[in-house]
Amino acid sequence: FIPKIHQFTPEHTGIIPNIIRSAKIIDFFQLFVSEKFVQFIVNETNEYWSKKNNNNMKDTEKTILPELYCFFAVSFLMTRNKKLSLVEYWSVDKLLCSDVFGEIMARDRYFKLLAMLHFSHDLTSTNDRLHKIRNVVDMLRKAFSQSFYPYQQLCIDESLLLYKGRLSFKQYIPSKRSRFGIKSFILSDCRTGYIQDIIVYAGSSTMINSENKAIGKSGAIVELLMKPYLGKGHTLFVDNWYSSPALFNLLYNNYTNACGTVKKRRKG
Repeated sequence: FIPKIHQFTPEHTGIIPNIIRSAKIIDFFQLFVSEKFVQFIVNETNEYWSKKNNNNMKDTEKTILPELYCFFAVSFLMTRNKKLSLVEYWSVDKLLCSDVFGEIMARDRYFKLLAMLHFSHDLTSTNDRLHKIRNVVDMLRKAFSQSFYPYQQLCIDESLLLYKGRLSFKQYIPSKRSRFGIKSFILSDCRTGYIQDIIVYAGSSTMINSENKAIGKSGAIVELLMKPYLGKGHTLFVDNWYSSPALFNLLYNNYTNACGTVKKRRKG
């Protein structure tokens, strides 16, 4: 038996065409953390802090776009220069000091922004456990898909972001290296490992449904992640949690190849 393989017919693959060869690292960074993205966080942070202080927020307390970029730069740099506590990054002890942190941002201002930082000023309750970060997650997902068009082969798998704090939707997956953390479903390009899309799993509040009930919940995840790439001859690789005849028929009928391990007792 030789299956019929749909031909891959992309208009363009790889990095979006408007990125030039002379582009710098910051240009690629700003594809995802753009000024529009950071300005959104600036607005939400200021709005949240103003509400928290009964609209008595001082102008000197408000953050602005360049300052928040500096805040992120300091936070990223901390991951490359490990200290025992946040305060130590501004230590004047000759054995501990790293002058660059103080040169970028004062210690007290950093801690102030750390307290202020919010991605949604809306404090009303909702069934969406991710409502406080939903907007920025969606903005990042859009940036992921718009910045790179995948090659033919794609895969969907689960990812576990290590997190040891208290969280209502923290997952335990013994087969993963982290074991405890935030679970996500990730669509990635096999050739480069680039993440095309991501769905953060927040427990029962993560409602992913399909009109095709036969493919089940796992199939609905595949259908949602693959929606922009159906009909173009991609080949999708999945494991046995997703594989089913119903799902593979759906993909095949949408001009998409599929390959995956299967469970002997899997129905549908």
